[in-house]
Amino acid sequence: MGAAMTANLALASLGRLIAATHSWDAARAFKAHAPGEDDRTLMATRAQDVLRVMAGKAVTAPMLNAAYAVHLARALTAPIHVVEGTLAVAGEPVADDHGWVMVGPWIADMALFSRAYAPDAPPRLAAHVLRAFGPNKGLFCEEWRRTPRLGLSYQPRRVLAEAEVTALVGEATAILRAG
Repeated sequence: MGAAMTANLALASLGRLIAATHSWDAARAFKAHAPGEDDRTLMATRAQDVLRVMAGKAVTAPMLNAAYAVHLARALTAPIHVVEGTLAVAGEPVADDHGWVMVGPWIADMALFSRAYAPDAPPRLAAHVLRAFGPNKGLFCEEWRRTPRLGLSYQPRRVLAEAEVTALVGEATAILRAG
């Protein structure tokens, strides 16, 4: 099966997960959206805002990405979904508890680099990220269909409901206030 077919099947599967959590209208909007250059610039700017506040804090990948999604939704009129699942490097799972944001068919992952640069990072993830991207990166943002060419794979398990995203942002806020 070719990479394009695999990506199309993965996006269709993610569309079904979005429909199950939100609605079929939300799934259709997700599939139809293609972020433009202005959207991607805004995605990067909003990521910097979140990192200024949350870098080095004891927040989980889903918390970090939920905060990013909420901050991004305030400025971008696009279908934005927080996804939970497995992150793999060269087909080998390195994080079963990963979270990321989907903006149409684009992955925006605030946690990839912080997880890879952490002292307790899975060795396979740390080595791959340093080799492929280098040090001191903040946001991984790429079309989902291109991630296998970069040695990464995102395997969605579920799409979070709005109440779950709000709860994760609340947990992250409590951590920030405590520390």
